[in-house]
Amino acid sequence: MSLPLSGVRVVEMGQLIAIPHCMKLLGDMGAQVIRIETCSRLDNYRLQSIYGNNADGDYWDRAANFYEQNRNKMSLTLDLTDETCLSALKDLISVSDVFAENFTPRVMRNFGLEYEDLRKIRPDIIMVSSTGYGYVGPWSDFGAIGFTTEAASGLASITGYRDGPPTLPEIPYADYTAAEHTAFAVMAALVHRANTGEGQFIDVSQSETLTSTIPEAMMDFTVNGRTQGRIGNEHPSISPHGCYPCAGEDSWIAISAATDEQWRSLCSAMHKDEWAEDVRFEDAAARVKNRTDVDSVLSAATGSWDAHQLMRCLQDVGVAAGAVLNGKQLLFDPHLKARGFYETVEHDDNTGMPPLPYSSRPWKFSRTPGGPHTAAPTLGRHNRLVLAEHLGLSNDAISRLEESGVVGKRPSNVTPPRFLPLDEQLDRGLIISYEDDYRQQLRSQYD
Repeated sequence: MSLPLSGVRVVEMGQLIAIPHCMKLLGDMGAQVIRIETCSRLDNYRLQSIYGNNADGDYWDRAANFYEQNRNKMSLTLDLTDETCLSALKDLISVSDVFAENFTPRVMRNFGLEYEDLRKIRPDIIMVSSTGYGYVGPWSDFGAIGFTTEAASGLASITGYRDGPPTLPEIPYADYTAAEHTAFAVMAALVHRANTGEGQFIDVSQSETLTSTIPEAMMDFTVNGRTQGRIGNEHPSISPHGCYPCAGEDSWIAISAATDEQWRSLCSAMHKDEWAEDVRFEDAAARVKNRTDVDSVLSAATGSWDAHQLMRCLQDVGVAAGAVLNGKQLLFDPHLKARGFYETVEHDDNTGMPPLPYSSRPWKFSRTPGGPHTAAPTLGRHNRLVLAEHLGLSNDAISRLEESGVVGKRPSNVTPPRFLPLDEQLDRGLIISYEDDYRQQLRSQYD
């Protein structure tokens, strides 16, 4: 099947999520993505969440988070401090359509890989730089991780409970918003080039992609002079609106009843008709005024319900409700499974990893749906293929690079990570549970 981006070649110098996740989406749509790595400084995701929770053997080729972000890609290892490798990278860019990276501008300047440098070797190149705060500006050379960009974006300022500190999400949320904005930007640049023959530079500020998701906070000050505070799970004009405990360990449901009709339906569905007659809850304004009482009586009642049962019961009468799903529940959720959201991917035999389900795409094309053709590459798996076929290097030349250590398939100076035993992780509160038979559970659902 011909996919929308078949014939587009992308060279990726990405770390962790912001660029790798974006290029994964382009790879899903048919782009050939060649990932540049180095044996002397592994992507941190090659050192985390190792399959089997141990560092035996080639652990860097068994990292779950790396696999999640890098399917449908090729891996080429180049030590860019070596002039031959740096020259090889530039030669590869000269026969590619897109060059994407998420390092600080200083790194690109030091390697001579800024946009003006690349235009000299490929005039119509599209270059993407995804940085914490943008390629230009007073903060352009600041280092960044998801937490710092979430703080700078303004999101943390309005996230948290009343009278509590700003709260950061557990995942690097900014990386994902940046990746999705970048995918759109690259597609727009490819369309522009198809129409005009012109390449261009795309400057992505990860913090700005997150700021763009919270315009209400800025507009409230712009038009009213008000600075929004933190209100937890509350809503300024809706009550109930929050997460409520259900039967079972760490089981919750989110409920929002915006109108009087929805409130009466909730009361009836939960067999609490007396709430509908309570003067404290007689209309929307009263429920907002007495939201603490609403939350108190509702929490006491939801505690005896199964979260999924209550979700279906409330949804049947028109009340917005959703069970709060954890990782296991998401993986085995029948709705997501029916939609084909998870796709099972085979791994390289050398990894010892069985086929595993991965999340796919939250959108579906009727004619060119895309799909995971290959798992993320083992380190340097495509060295000889890329160097020989795309750059024309001889076997002898490649062998000399391998012998010198600037091209390879094994890390050169990485200390194996230490993984805490699962019982110790449980004792420290790092996880809330684990199951020894998870492999059997996966096989029963996804074989």
